[in-house]
Amino acid sequence: MQTQSMKTRIDAAAIELFVHMGVDASTTKLIAKAAGISEGAIYRHYRSKDELALTLFMGVHRRLSTLVEEAAAGAHGIRAKAAAIVRAYCQAADEDWPKFTFHLLSIHRFLPFYQEDGRDPVSMVEKVLKLAMIEAEVPPADPRVLASMAIGVIVQTAQNKAYGRFNSPMSAHAALMTAGVEAVLFAR
Repeated sequence: MQTQSMKTRIDAAAIELFVHMGVDASTTKLIAKAAGISEGAIYRHYRSKDELALTLFMGVHRRLSTLVEEAAAGAHGIRAKAAAIVRAYCQAADEDWPKFTFHLLSIHRFLPFYQEDGRDPVSMVEKVLKLAMIEAEVPPADPRVLASMAIGVIVQTAQNKAYGRFNSPMSAHAALMTAGVEAVLFAR
């Protein structure tokens, strides 16, 4: 029990520092101090700061992937799937905003080195759009570009929240983001 609470404190301290200072500027010494533990205690849970950062990033990435996959599978028709996927992103953001912010601000750092397995959020949205095109629910387009644009509506909104432009939960804007995603999907 003690180990879990220590790991939770390490993770929370690391997330806060990574978001505010960046991974490179956040040292294990600073993380330990913020967590109220010795620096050596971090190494009982992680081999390095980089492993800690990657583990935290991938935890959010996998959670978001699961939410998107379940949302798409549980909805019928492209409009319902789009709304469900927007809600999935909002759920991930609202259930742990600091972790979601870290994920959002670190995508460029970790994803180029991560081998996607087709179960990532973007690939799942691409699959949904390919099927919607086959079924003539949306006009034909490059599903990779269309998925990028649709997800961009959500991610750009989250980025502006991360930069302090608004403070309300992401879910408060789900209907408006869904309308934006639909505008992307049906524009031509």
